[in-house]
Amino acid sequence: MTNVDLGLINKWLRGIKDTYRLHQTELELIEDNDRRADRLTELSVEEQIINLAKTSIIQRAWQSENRPILHGWVYRLTDGILHNLIKMDESTARLDPIYQYKT
Repeated sequence: MTNVDLGLINKWLRGIKDTYRLHQTELELIEDNDRRADRLTELSVEEQIINLAKTSIIQRAWQSENRPILHGWVYRLTDGILHNLIKMDESTARLDPIYQYKT
């Protein structure tokens, strides 16, 4: 959540920074840094599931085999619970048409 240069991992963190940028208004309303980091983690997991759904590999599998079901979970150390954030399959995926591959 900062603009500190962290060297080699900058490229790896770019996706998280993109998620922060997409949800910046919501995140900056959260004053507590730990709660903001937790919410950014949740949003990042959701974005990763959406990115998987955008791939032609997943979309072909949905069309031909009606699988897989994508799950995005977060384990919180503070409560020891695995939280199910997002579940997506062909019937629940709401992708922008630009990402939907036609066969």
